Amino acid sequence: MGTLRDLFFGDEQEKKAATVDTAASDNTQSTQTAGTEGTGFEEVRADELVGNIIAKHPMAAQFLMECGMECIFCPASQMESLSDACAVHGIDGEEIVVALNDYLQSHNA
Repeated sequence: MGTLRDLFFGDEQEKKAATVDTAASDNTQSTQTAGTEGTGFEEVRADELVGNIIAKHPMAAQFLMECGMECIFCPASQMESLSDACAVHGIDGEEIVVALNDYLQSHNA
């Protein structure tokens, strides 16, 4: 089984194929940067409270539920950091943070 990033964004071969197709059809995309500067996107951090993350990025709720965190709307989410919630559910918090930020950026959330 692949990583969460592979699950939501495809594996490296799929990414390379999509990059080649995109670059061939739109040369202007190659000049864009991959960072978050100037986009207004505020990355999610592992030490943020789950409730605050969902308030800022509503799409994060569906993503977290698909990752096995079905109880994101429980009262604990209002006082539990994302890394703490991941630990409770036996999920790698750092992997979730990276995958969640990629997901949110790709969906312009």
